[in-house]
Amino acid sequence: MKTAAVPAQTPTFGKAATYAMLTATAIFWGSAFVTSKIVVGDVPPSAAAFIRFGLGAFFAVLLLIILRSRDKTVQVTPNGNWAGVLVLGLVGVAAYNLLLFWGLAYSKASDGSMIIPTLSPAITVVLAVIFLKEKFRWQQVTGLGITLAGSAVFFLSVVLGEVRDIHRITGDFMFIAAAACWSIYTLMGKKILQRISPLVATAYAMLFGSVVIGAFSVRDLAAVHWTHLSLDFWVSQFYMALFPSVLANWFYYLGVKRIGPARAAVFLYIVPVAGLVLATVMIGDVLTVAQIAGSALMLLGVSIVNRRSGRRKKDIDIAK
Repeated sequence: MKTAAVPAQTPTFGKAATYAMLTATAIFWGSAFVTSKIVVGDVPPSAAAFIRFGLGAFFAVLLLIILRSRDKTVQVTPNGNWAGVLVLGLVGVAAYNLLLFWGLAYSKASDGSMIIPTLSPAITVVLAVIFLKEKFRWQQVTGLGITLAGSAVFFLSVVLGEVRDIHRITGDFMFIAAAACWSIYTLMGKKILQRISPLVATAYAMLFGSVVIGAFSVRDLAAVHWTHLSLDFWVSQFYMALFPSVLANWFYYLGVKRIGPARAAVFLYIVPVAGLVLATVMIGDVLTVAQIAGSALMLLGVSIVNRRSGRRKKDIDIAK
C-alpha cells in the first residue's frame, strides 16, 4: 500500500538558518526542565502540565490556522490518522509530561535535563531492536554499555551521596520512565510522520494529550488558588507552551527535513548541556564530580550510538 503524500509545509531557508533553528530548539528543550521546576513550586505537577500543554495545543492549532489562511494547500487535519495521533498524545504528551512534572516535584531539574535526553536514545535503540527487528551492531552495543555505565555512576552518586533523600531518587526513576515514554513516542512518530505533517502531528497530539492530563488533574486544578498566581508563573507557562512545546518540535522536524536526521540529531547533544547550565544559573542546582563524570559517560555513549545510526542513515531521533 502506498503512503499518502504529505503536503509540503517546509519554508525555504539556508543551512545557516537551519543550524540556528536547531540550536534554538535544543536550548528551548533544555530550558524546559528549569522553567517546569519553577512552576511546580506554585501549583501541583499535573496542573502545571495541563496548563502548559493546554496552552501549547491552543498555540499549535492557531499556528495551523494562520498557515492555512496564507496557503490553502496546508494540511490541517490528520487525514484518517486520528488513532495514531491519539496514541502519540497519550504516550508522548500525557504520560511523558505527567512523569516529567512529577519527577521535577521530587528531584532536581539538572537530574532531569541529564537523564531524559541521554537515556531516551539508548532506550529507543533497544526498543527498535526488540520490536522493529533492527540489527544490533557492535558500535551500538558499545555505546549502550557506556551509557548504562554512566547512568550507574550517576545514580550511585545520588543514592550513596544522598541516601536520606528518597524523594530525589523517586524523581529520578520517574525521569527514566519519562525517557521510556519518549522513546516509544519517537518510534511511533517516525511511521505516522510519513503520512501527515509534523505540525499537524504536534498540534493534535498536544490537544489529545492535554485532555488526558486534564482528566488526571481535575482535583489538583480545583485546589489551585488562581488569584495568587504571579505574573512570573504565567510568563513561564506561556513561554513553555510556545517555545519548548510548539516551536521546538516544529523547528526540529523542519530541520530533519532540511538536513536529514543524522545531522539534526547532533544538535540535541546541546539539550543536557543547556539544561545543566540554566539549572545552575537560574535555580542553583549543582552536580557533584561523580554526577558530572556519569553525565559525560552518558553523552559519550549516546554519541557512539548516534554515529553508527548516522552511517546507516536510519537514525533514531532523540529529544527533549
